[in-house]
Amino acid sequence: MGGVIGGLIPFILNYHCIEAESLNDKTYIAFMCFMFAGALLSLAILHPSRVVRDDGTRCTNIKYSNVYTEAVEIVKLFLSWKLLLIVPAAWASNFLYSYQFNNVNGLMYNLRTRGLNNVFYWGAQMLGSVGIGYVLDFSFESRRKRAMVCIGIVALLGTAIWGGGLASQLNYSRHDLPKRLDFKTCGNDFAGPFVLYFSYGLLDAMCQTMVYWVIGALADDSETLSRYNGFYNGVQSAGSAVAWQVDSHKVPLLSQLIVNLSLTTVSYPLLLVLVMLAVKDDD
Repeated sequence: MGGVIGGLIPFILNYHCIEAESLNDKTYIAFMCFMFAGALLSLAILHPSRVVRDDGTRCTNIKYSNVYTEAVEIVKLFLSWKLLLIVPAAWASNFLYSYQFNNVNGLMYNLRTRGLNNVFYWGAQMLGSVGIGYVLDFSFESRRKRAMVCIGIVALLGTAIWGGGLASQLNYSRHDLPKRLDFKTCGNDFAGPFVLYFSYGLLDAMCQTMVYWVIGALADDSETLSRYNGFYNGVQSAGSAVAWQVDSHKVPLLSQLIVNLSLTTVSYPLLLVLVMLAVKDDD
């Protein structure tokens, strides 16, 4: 939802700026207002000791570990075969953003259409996460079977969507840029690339929801799961940092797409192995 609003703001405030190459000042002011409001709202979060459930019980009194213990546990994460199998999926999950945002949405569309595209990109993420979440939680009685079916669905869709991306990428490069598309004036020429960008958002949410679900099935206690999720997000951020540097050094667009396609393709069988060996059927 945050991404949808983030797409609506530049779309609405730059609607008449058809030939503009950069956002106007109103857009940045609007983003700053939203961020400031969010910071203020965070001050209203209750301390855990004041949270009372409907049945009258209170939140668990959490006993925090020390810095040394956490440092040791973090090192252990990098030696865990379970988490090493997740690394390609974690790295790929944010590595793709620079390609999709800069080199698909950024190069193929004019300013106002980029905002509109992002509304649907993040809207597709909402649909994708809910849809794949239903498969993961309610499709079969066996938890392991649900995970395996989900990985199969995501693998098929991922291959098809990135295949479509490859077909689109072959039509342009950094040295042969396409004519900027506009949602109002380009008609049928806009439809195909729009569906592709929408599908990128759908696939991203499905992949991330799937990986988070698998991580959640690897342990039962919140302390271990918090470390697992920290590891996943750390690898994600590392992949993102590298990806933006790759793009800033003008690496060919086709090469970037092939790397993204390869990373996601490798991640599917590794996740399947992880599910088969580490996910139990009992809830």
